[in-house]
Amino acid sequence: MTATVTPTRRSVSAPAPLPPRARRRRVPGRVGPVERTVRWVLMALAMAVVLGPLLWQLGTALKGAGEQAVGFPGSLIPREPTFDNFVTAFTSVPLGRYLLNSAAISAMGVTLNLVLATLTGYALARIAFRGRALYIGILLATAALPFEVILISTLLVTRGLALQDTLLGVVLPQAVSIVSIFVMRQAFLQIPNELEEAATVDGAGPIRTFWSIMLPGVRGSLAVVAVLGFLDSWDQFLWPLVVLSDPANYPVNVGVQFLSGAFSADQRVISAAAVIVMIPPLLVYFLMQKQVFTGLAEGALKG
Repeated sequence: MTATVTPTRRSVSAPAPLPPRARRRRVPGRVGPVERTVRWVLMALAMAVVLGPLLWQLGTALKGAGEQAVGFPGSLIPREPTFDNFVTAFTSVPLGRYLLNSAAISAMGVTLNLVLATLTGYALARIAFRGRALYIGILLATAALPFEVILISTLLVTRGLALQDTLLGVVLPQAVSIVSIFVMRQAFLQIPNELEEAATVDGAGPIRTFWSIMLPGVRGSLAVVAVLGFLDSWDQFLWPLVVLSDPANYPVNVGVQFLSGAFSADQRVISAAAVIVMIPPLLVYFLMQKQVFTGLAEGALKG
């Protein structure tokens, strides 16, 4: 007689409830409502600090003759917007000529800065030569010196080269930035050596390797250097004021000072000129922001 064995069903007990502290544990990466509110408030404050003066300047430039330009509390939005202040700024001084001079200075400055910073950064990153560490140390030391320290000697050298009172004399003493050199050096250091070795095995020479392999790999950093070079060239004031004597060669930052003397009591015209001066850097930034962010992101990821 065979005995049948009935399987016993194990009783599955329900999981014990989590303690209150474990249930309230925050998921990593999730932002709570308090943190989200704090972030929005901080971003709003940062935007107010950055955009507030620009909006106030634009509002002042658009105000008519009967509105209060300065004073407290004042008004940000003009009651009757007008472009008469911009017309006055253009007709009172040769502002168009000053803008062309600044454009020429910026174009030459960006070109020279790109060429010299790229070549110097490539040499410091990829070419081994005697004294390279010493040269890098000297560059870092000179970067800590303000331009005012070498202003007189630079003026004497520029005068000796017969470049005083010329746009080229404005550009050459500051043709390359130390920051741009090290940005390009860091970019070239991130390119793998295998790419350069493969190009050499395929028969590419140094120039072909540099042009076809190295430069495409640092495209984002080139955009960063170009934008930084343009901003540095456009914002020059002290050196053009010293080296230039003919008002016809003045860049816009120096030429606008004539408005400060002629319209010192009319802040609307001065604000209109300041808005005009701000437009080219803003346009360059908005046109190049994608490339700049790409270059900064590449440098942050590779670094």
